[in-house]
Amino acid sequence: MKPEPSRAVENAAERRRFEEQVAWKEVDQLHAATLQFAGKCLELKKLCVALCAALVVWMADKDIRFIECAVVALALLAFFWLADAQNFYYQRKTRRGIAAALGRARLARGLGNSVSPLGLEKDAVGSVLSSLLNTSQLFYFLVGVVVLVALALTHHA
Repeated sequence: MKPEPSRAVENAAERRRFEEQVAWKEVDQLHAATLQFAGKCLELKKLCVALCAALVVWMADKDIRFIECAVVALALLAFFWLADAQNFYYQRKTRRGIAAALGRARLARGLGNSVSPLGLEKDAVGSVLSSLLNTSQLFYFLVGVVVLVALALTHHA
């Protein structure tokens, strides 16, 4: 026995409402995760500056050659740069998830699915490279220059 047409329409409408609610819950969760990743990027940058400043001050009185100081400082910067790039990668990935969930919510509501540039999936290598080399990562280059100049001034190479 087939369900009556009005009941089938009600079931389809309930299913669309449920799919839309699930999509919005997913958007909320991904948005919270994105904010956490962004906050971690900022905290890493603050910690990096503090540690680099402490390192320059500590190495200024030591009888350590400039090249050794520079290698230690650049290794520290590389560590923070890679950690920050990883957070940036996952932040971008959660934003793509938000775009996909918003597309599902639009489809559930019957509005079609507009493609957001955030929702376009990049290849894995391109995504990793864009996380490693972006304007946010320019910060580490600038800190590196400042640290090397400060070390050079204190060590008289």
